[in-house]
This record gives sequence, structure tokens and C-alpha cells, in this order.
Amino acid sequence: MPPRELTQAVDTLAQLDAVTVREDLRQKEDGRKWILKVQLRLTDPPADTQVPRETDWYVLIEDTYPWGSIEIHPSKENSITATFPHQRRNHPGSEEEPWRNGNICVSQYGHILGRSGAITEPRDPDERLRWHLERAVAWLETAANGNLQQPGDPYEVPEFDTRAAPNRTLAFNETYDSFEDWQSVSGSWGTVELRQLAEPTGTLATGEFRDLDDHVIHQPEWGDYIKDNTEDVFHGAWILLDSTPFEPPWEAPETWRELENVLEDAPIELYELLGKVSSTVTEEDIQILLIGFPIPEEIGDPDALIRWQAVKLPSLKQPAEHAGGFRNTERNREILARVDLVNKEIQWLDSENWAHEQLARRGSLSKPLSETKVLLIGTGALGSTLAECLVRGGVQELTLVDGETFEIGNLARHTLTLPDVGEEKATALAERLQSLTPHASVEAITEDFPPTDESRDAVASSEIVIDCTGSNAVLGALRRFPWKQPTLFTSASMGRRGNRLFVYSAYDTAFPHNRFREALEPWLLQERLEWSHGEDAVPERVGCWHPASVIRMDRVTTWAGTISRYLDQTTDLGHGQSKLTVLETQAEGEVPLVSEAEPPFQDSIEWASADSSITVRIPAGRLAAVKDLCAEAKEVETGGILAGTYFSGGEALVVRATDPPSDSTHGPTTFHRGTEQVDEWLQAANERLGIQYLGEWHYHPAAPPEASDDDYDEMVSIATNESYHCPDPILVIIGGSPPDDLSVNVYVFHREGDFEELHRANPEDEPEDSQ
Repeated sequence: MPPRELTQAVDTLAQLDAVTVREDLRQKEDGRKWILKVQLRLTDPPADTQVPRETDWYVLIEDTYPWGSIEIHPSKENSITATFPHQRRNHPGSEEEPWRNGNICVSQYGHILGRSGAITEPRDPDERLRWHLERAVAWLETAANGNLQQPGDPYEVPEFDTRAAPNRTLAFNETYDSFEDWQSVSGSWGTVELRQLAEPTGTLATGEFRDLDDHVIHQPEWGDYIKDNTEDVFHGAWILLDSTPFEPPWEAPETWRELENVLEDAPIELYELLGKVSSTVTEEDIQILLIGFPIPEEIGDPDALIRWQAVKLPSLKQPAEHAGGFRNTERNREILARVDLVNKEIQWLDSENWAHEQLARRGSLSKPLSETKVLLIGTGALGSTLAECLVRGGVQELTLVDGETFEIGNLARHTLTLPDVGEEKATALAERLQSLTPHASVEAITEDFPPTDESRDAVASSEIVIDCTGSNAVLGALRRFPWKQPTLFTSASMGRRGNRLFVYSAYDTAFPHNRFREALEPWLLQERLEWSHGEDAVPERVGCWHPASVIRMDRVTTWAGTISRYLDQTTDLGHGQSKLTVLETQAEGEVPLVSEAEPPFQDSIEWASADSSITVRIPAGRLAAVKDLCAEAKEVETGGILAGTYFSGGEALVVRATDPPSDSTHGPTTFHRGTEQVDEWLQAANERLGIQYLGEWHYHPAAPPEASDDDYDEMVSIATNESYHCPDPILVIIGGSPPDDLSVNVYVFHREGDFEELHRANPEDEPEDSQ
């Protein structure tokens, strides 16, 4: 039996005129999802649309409802068969199931599917399923009218069918700068070097692109990993289009005949391209075709990037191998390529942009740090962990200096692993760091600082130098070393038990060792006093005593992450400036001391119901801002919308109150709140802050803050309009004469048609600045 919450949710679908339940709920065999068949009806679809007036759909609901996913798939019978924007590839899917795979996206793109009021997905069991189906109807109506893509939407590429070539991936490297380079390319096709990587298995990385005259026109810039892990190099073909090769409404071609149709306006005919390129590469080489096209970042924006989509070609016979035999001419190769391919399905390859600016969008460091040549001295516990933070954060050019060997005892507090035992630390760490990104170039210098003459030039040209050795000898050598330019120096070390982090930075022509010691000496004395009676090291081995610090890896990672953030803040130091930062927590072995944050919105003013648990809280600063708007309005009414969030138990918190929209009308005794940019504002507030529409605020100049008949009618209309998704809208009325004689009343209206006037809770607690 379906759970009661789900059956009640299905019952609420009767409220939607455009939705009819066709079959009762049934459970999938694996028990993880419930299946509901529905029919969706459009009011007045265009005559030329691919969307029928009535379509059948299957709703797949996780058994954790009201939590978990809700998917809406077209039925295999009496539904849409095309693929539209904001939809998975709409292919028939499994033979055992009656639905297609074209799940539609209704939980995003609120400014397209939203109506007046909030667009936040509800979590109430009685509302969530109905919300999804209501938006499915809106999605279908928008699809029928061809309006699913709107300016400002993130640009998306249709889903390509890669099932026929599941173990191949193309990694290309296209940036905003390379897009400009491609704009000046006169040719439209040629050959491309493809590097087959040892890992990830089946991955091909693009190398040199050559035109029809065999001139190099584009060379992607890769890091050491691509260069050092290339198993084989062969050639494929490329063609660059002026527009996207998609079939309407929004799907990738699935056969060579379909691809030929969408390439009608291409700079060169498809089979002519294959005939020409096959004369310059061997049959085995021409197994991959790259189809390139320009794309924007957002709908409506100019094109900004080149997107490559790879195709795996079937084996093409040489002309002489065809029945009857043919001369090996370009024209014959073109004709025979058409014969071989025209009725075959395309084997698309997964194709991904591995450009640095695309991969580094998650948690990247600032450009002054990531695009600078960095030297890291010391690859022990702190140094190795910091190096990983830097490379994962986007640092592309890093040199490591360390003359030590990785030992078994280092495993407890290092990023290297068992296979690295006995290897030189710098070399092993460089190899590991190169595997973190296709763009890092990491050089290892396997000697102590300062290096010998052979490596001095590479070190001297560094722009940022980080010391993680904790060695006074190294710091002295930093002062004496002949740097080629002013350099940003940073020395980072932990206290004897890891409870402190010392970070000293200076921008100068040499490391200011004397200033560093003066700044650090009081702290070193404090460290000696604190640990003079305690053990801060343990013997690592039996026999001769080998001291080893007791600092744990969790503390090392905490401080390494802190240093990487700190480095981002020190790149603006002026010449000759220096700074010491000391961060402190509790001693090793104890839970780190974390101060308790003050609960937010403690200055809120609260209104409560005398008959229910409903409360409304408004921060004093927000209420003061609304009163300022009332003062600006002077003798005419004004108002705006309220946004915030509901907590459990009927508590509402208002965190935003808007100015009156620009198309509002104001009068001495009337105000009509406009709608200009309201939906857009609500969408942005929901996506960035997670808040939703809560109600309205009005100002009654020189009058009591009491709801008028017009106010009552407006709020009842909002409460009963389900498109607002706000069954209990709030009305805040400010009345009186600004600035000092203003008072506030708060009302809550209900979908059933009644309302409550709330009263101030603890009025003596109101801050003075809110009066």
C-alpha cells in the first residue's frame, strides 16, 4: 500500500484542471519508487507545435516522499517524442518500462515557469507533488510555444547518445582566449593530434590542430600530466561550424543522414571532408572526427567558447576494397564514405572541456596566486599538504625543493603513500601533484635549499616563495640568495604541539631575516615556557632515539588550508612591507576551541497570535529601513513585498522588504503595488538566499496602521491564489507621521478566508533605533 502522505498528495491533484490521474499508484519491483500515470492537457497549443493537446506522462516518486526526487517522463504512447531544452535525451529507454527517458526539468528555471509570487519548491506533503505537476503543465505549455530558452539562462548542450562508444572520452582545452584565436582561422577543417592517455582509461586529449595545408593553427596548453602520460599519438579530423549542429527543437543527430542534414550550411560538405582528410592520414588514424561549434555562456550572450563533440567513425574501406574496385581518388573516397555511413547510427563520444578556467571554478585561488610562479621549500607534513591545496586551488607553475627521502614513519602525517617509501620526497610529490589536474607543471629539485648552480636560475625567477621547513638555516639562506626581482616571501610553521600557526610574509628583494626573528622571538619564548615541562616528541624507532613530533594529520590539514587562504590575502603587500600572523587553538589531543556564535537576528521584533502558534519576526534594522521608505513617501501611501522563510511551528522570519516596484501607483489614500521585476527579484532571492515570498507591507500616512477593506480583499486574493505558494500571507501596515510617530500592525491571512491580527510580544524589548 502507498504511504498515506503520498496518497493524500495524489488526491490534491484533483485541484489542477489540466491534470488527470490515469492509473493508481503502483510500486516498482525494486521497491524504491512509486509510479503514477497522469494526463496533461494544454489550453490552446499552437497549430505547428510538436506538443499534442493531451499527453500521457509517468511520474516516478521516491519511496521517501515528501523527500527525494520526483521525475516526470513522457509515456511511450500518446506523448512527446522530441527532445526539448531542459529535458534529458528523450529516447525510448528500457523495453520493460512504459515511459521514455526524457525526464523534464521543472525544479529549476523559475523565471520561465514561475507565476506571481514565490517559486520555491514546497516540502509540505500535500503541496510538493501538486507543485511538480503544476510546473510540468507550465513546462509543456512553454515548450509548445518554443519559449523554454530565455535570455540569461545558462547555455546547455543537448545530451548526446554515447552508448555506442561508452569507453571513449575526448578531453579538449578551449578557453575564452582560444575562442578569439579560432575567429581568425581561415580554414574550416583539417587534422588534429589526439593523445591517448594511460589514465583515465580511454581518454583522448587534443593536441595540435592543423589546417588543410598542414599548418599548426591551434596548440592547447596542457600541464605535465598530459605530456608524461601519453601512451600513443594518432590523428583524427576536425570541422569547425558557424552554428550548432542540433535538430529542432533541441536534440543531437543520431544518424549520419541526420548529421548531413544539419550540416547543410557547413563550410564543407560532410563526406567531402572525409574524402579530403582520408588522403592525408592512414585509415587507422581517421577513426575520430571532431565537430566544433561556438557556444555562449548564457542564452542571448555572444558566443564565447568553442565546443568540440567527438564522433567515432566506423572502419572506412579503401576504394580498392569495394566490390568492383575503384581508383583511389578524392571524389571516390567521398562517394564511398557516404555509402559506408549514410544509414548508420552515429557513435558519439563523451566530450568534455578540460580548460583550466572551466575546471578551476570550484573553490579556486585568486589569479595573483594561481597564475604566478610559486616556489615551495620543504615537502614534509605541512609542505606536502599545502602543495596539494595550492594545486587543487589552481596554481599551475610550482617548483618543489627538498633533499630528503620519504620514510615509512612519514606516512602518519603526509600526502604521499606506501609506494613512495624510499623515493625522493620532492620527486614523488611532484608526480602526485601532476595527477591532480591536467594543467599543473610541477618541477622537483631534490636537494636542500639553497640549490646548486644547476637549479639556481629556476629558483631565482620565482615570484612567490613559501618556506615550510621551520629551519633558521633555510631562512638565512633565503636572505642571502640572489633573487632576480622583488619577491613575496612567506614562512609558515606550526607550534611545538600544533596549537599555533605562525605565518610571516614580506614583499622585498630579499627575505628580511632579522625582522622576522624580532617579530617571532616573543612567541618562541612563549612556546618554550609552555612546553618546558612536557614531552613534545616521541621516539620513532627502537634503538637510537629518533625524535618525532606528536602533531596529528588533522591539525596539519587545518593549518595547511589556512595558509592557502592567507596567501590569497598577502598578494597585495607593498614593497618593503611585512606581516606576522599568529593563529591559535587548543593543544594537540584536545577538541579545538571553537567560540560559540551569537544566534542571528537577535534584534528581531516579534508579533504573535493570541489564538494559534503563529509568530512573525522582523529584524529591527529591516523595520527601520521600511520606516525610512515611509518617511520618503511623505503624504502618499507606499508599500512593497516581504520575503523570508518559515520555520517549524508557524514561525515566519522576514529578512527582506522591497521598495515599491517602479510601476506602482501611489495616492494619499490608495496604493497599488506593481509587478515590474518582482518575479525576477523573487527568483534571485530564492536562488541566492533560499528565501521566499511571505506577503506585503503598506504605509498609511497620518492614519492608524489598520487594514482597510481594500487591503483585506487583496490579501484574501493572495492567500487563495495557489500560484503564490503562500497560504498564510503576512500584511505589515505602518501608520502615523514620520519620523517619530509611526506604529506597526501585523496581520496574517489564511487560505480559508479568515485572518488574525497579531500582537507585539515583549514590546519593552524593542531597540531604540527601531522607534
